[in-house]
Amino acid sequence: MARITVPKLESSTFKGWAFVLVAGVVLAAIALLDRGGLNEVAAADGSTGCRLEVSADELNIRTGPSPGAALVETLARGAVVDGTRIVTDGFRELEQGRWAADQFLTPLPNTNCA
Repeated sequence: MARITVPKLESSTFKGWAFVLVAGVVLAAIALLDRGGLNEVAAADGSTGCRLEVSADELNIRTGPSPGAALVETLARGAVVDGTRIVTDGFRELEQGRWAADQFLTPLPNTNCA
């Protein structure tokens, strides 16, 4: 059986622009995976006729119109989602039966959210 040897890392391994570049790429990949990937931003397709932009730094998306409902995901400021005209107890129903606090959703121009 062949033995795999791991080279000893020296302090010089962590110096220079090559290390900075590799570390940056790795950290960026981890950040994308942590927030759910690249498809979050392009999730809204306008299929409901109501497109909304997140106006809070982070907006919790829940399974029902209540702060106690299970958390499904968290969206960042500027994310655009498809919503409905249904608002219950301060929560707006989004596409796929998800709910978010309506006060942190801003309707986009030329959409029917009222």
